[in-house]
Amino acid sequence: MNSPYSFSTRLFLLFIAILLLIYFARIFSLPESWGDYGYYRGDYIDEEASKAMVYGGNDTCQSCHEEVYTIKKEGAHKKLSCELCHGPVGEHVEGKRYIGELSVERGTKQTKMCLRCHQEVTGRPETFPMVDAKQHLEDEKVDASNACGSCHTVHEPLETMRYVKRLRTLREGLDDDDE
Repeated sequence: MNSPYSFSTRLFLLFIAILLLIYFARIFSLPESWGDYGYYRGDYIDEEASKAMVYGGNDTCQSCHEEVYTIKKEGAHKKLSCELCHGPVGEHVEGKRYIGELSVERGTKQTKMCLRCHQEVTGRPETFPMVDAKQHLEDEKVDASNACGSCHTVHEPLETMRYVKRLRTLREGLDDDDE
């Protein structure tokens, strides 16, 4: 005859067995460096540090693309990394493959790329140049199918605008001479 506690005893032993199984599985599955610096694997730091460089920084780009760098360093995008738009240059610099074009095609895809930073977003400082693209094109009386690159230079977005203003001033100066 079974005792009234036999079911409880078997359930308790099963519970203990499960706990022991989890405990030993954890011991065998966690790496030695687990918990060295908190709740993650300590060897991860050394593994990441030993990986080859993927990002080169603007100085790496400047060594081959001086003319573009000269335009960019004076412009509104001077503080941005080239890799923000062009992608990582590590393999490009090592000659393994060619990357250096915009990661998107010109036209509407280029506009989408520009608007990742320049669309109006609540919380951005008011001094940051944000645009409502549709309204901007209407205000400038430009065809709505135009992309940002139609009027702006990507490395120095205000370069073309400054050039047009100089031409207007020059035109006005020349027109004054005719009188």
